[in-house]
Amino acid sequence: MIEQRLAHARRETPEAEAWLELLEAALEQSEDGAAWEAAVPTVATDRPVKAPLLSCAHITVDGRAARGWVRRLLKLVAHDNGRRIDGVALLEAALCLDDAGIDRLTAGAGADPQAVRVVGQMAVLPLLQACGRGLAPEVPVTWWEGYCPLCGAWPVVAEYTGLERKRQLRCGRCGTGWAIPLLRCVFCDEIQHDNLAYLTPEGGEQTRKVEVCNTCQGYLKAVTTVRAAAPWAILLDDLMTVPLDVAALERGYRRPERPGYALAARVLEDGGGGWRMWRP
Repeated sequence: MIEQRLAHARRETPEAEAWLELLEAALEQSEDGAAWEAAVPTVATDRPVKAPLLSCAHITVDGRAARGWVRRLLKLVAHDNGRRIDGVALLEAALCLDDAGIDRLTAGAGADPQAVRVVGQMAVLPLLQACGRGLAPEVPVTWWEGYCPLCGAWPVVAEYTGLERKRQLRCGRCGTGWAIPLLRCVFCDEIQHDNLAYLTPEGGEQTRKVEVCNTCQGYLKAVTTVRAAAPWAILLDDLMTVPLDVAALERGYRRPERPGYALAARVLEDGGGGWRMWRP
């Protein structure tokens, strides 16, 4: 199924080949779950009520294997320039959505900062997907925040599933889903109906739309579907609905640049070698 969806995405969006190559490698790593599941941390019981599960978490990885995995992805976009970037530090910055931290790691390495940001998010994807699986039982049953209850990222899409068309937000990083009331902006909590609206494609299509907020000028793509998308499919679906992003951007709507919640998590290395995270 993954291979078929990737092949379809390549046919439909050949301009995204470099990104798809990174995503394909990250999804392959996500399937090799045992190695990453070993790094899933214990959730702090004393974290603030509105803090995601990974807030202030200490995540221990095999340093040598982690650097090898990150270097593999860096070679796809940065060639040899990526060798001067600390792979473990990049994983931590990407986990925390710390773009400024990634830029500091990139400075002096001769690599494109924007490309390294993308690599960082793909590199940390298998770890976050493992956390999504391993910590799913601990996700709060009721979560009223717009950001992900596990990793603090803003949702990629709102899914309206089943006959009741319940609204569920989905994280593109860890795959977590959480319910949130209808007619409420996920970014600024606006609930006044006059300030909330939808953009819909021409031709009367009912399965895709864009939720927009005229208070914060934020937007979120939304889809109507029979069942929730698999975690691995969310980013592919995001790519295939880029026309919705374009429509929102052309009308002055934007997604927030800041993360939903500052995780302040740490990625530490144990210096072992007892497991591998990639296959040459």
